[in-house]
Amino acid sequence: MLLDGDSTNGDPTDAGTPDDQSTAGAPTDQSDQSNATDGGVTSDGGASSTSSVDMNSDAGVDSTASDGGDSSTTQMDGGTSSSSSSSDSSDASTSSSSSSTDYTAIVPIPSGINNGLTFAAQATMLTAFGNPGTPDPGCGPSSAALAPLMKTANVGPFRVTGFGAAVDALTRVFTAVQAAKPDLYAVLGTQGMLCVRYVRGSTTNFSNHAWGTAIDMTIGGVLTARGSTDMTQGLVDLAPFMAAESFFWGAGFSPTVDGMHFEASNELISQWKANGTIP
Repeated sequence: MLLDGDSTNGDPTDAGTPDDQSTAGAPTDQSDQSNATDGGVTSDGGASSTSSVDMNSDAGVDSTASDGGDSSTTQMDGGTSSSSSSSDSSDASTSSSSSSTDYTAIVPIPSGINNGLTFAAQATMLTAFGNPGTPDPGCGPSSAALAPLMKTANVGPFRVTGFGAAVDALTRVFTAVQAAKPDLYAVLGTQGMLCVRYVRGSTTNFSNHAWGTAIDMTIGGVLTARGSTDMTQGLVDLAPFMAAESFFWGAGFSPTVDGMHFEASNELISQWKANGTIP
């Protein structure tokens, strides 16, 4: 289950019930977004870059996720764990981390984010995946076609359930973070990934979490509130690693930013569709 304001720190096991600022058991959403900043705005399916697009930032935790990840019901897992073994880092960052860094410090959104990446509009998601399932504020069941594409796995600091390729990409992200910034890795947590529901305030537009291609993050148990133009330093430091795997950062949403939210970008969705990752 996905909720804004939901914290999932602890062991990398299934997390408990989140507490949402809006509807209990449901993730937060970017509602009625018109465009995204920093990195340009393009919308899929021939939609204008300035058209009204409902953005999705849903976060949360599902206490019912199973290791199989093939349940037709939406499942969210979250938590944090301390870093263990390190591995090769990606080109997202090669600098070593400082143990004195306060990753929960509140800082403004930096400039130049999402360079070359754009958000995945609903038209893109529906064309690529089809209908994700039965929407519900508390996370409805995935469609029969979509459920087999979901995967539950430990991505390093916690477990998640989401679209298989997105889960694999997150594993690479966090492996790189662990190698380059182990102190940042140690404070990573999640609000969740998969949740079949509409964007908050809408009865027609799905959240991108409905397809399991988005994740909401906490830093040291701190959740950056939707709409805040200030966010934790940890999110700022995490963003380049996410961008290296073509995840769009919700800090670039407009008019309502969402710093905790990262989603597979329009470019990544198009790539997955073109190479057959999305059937």
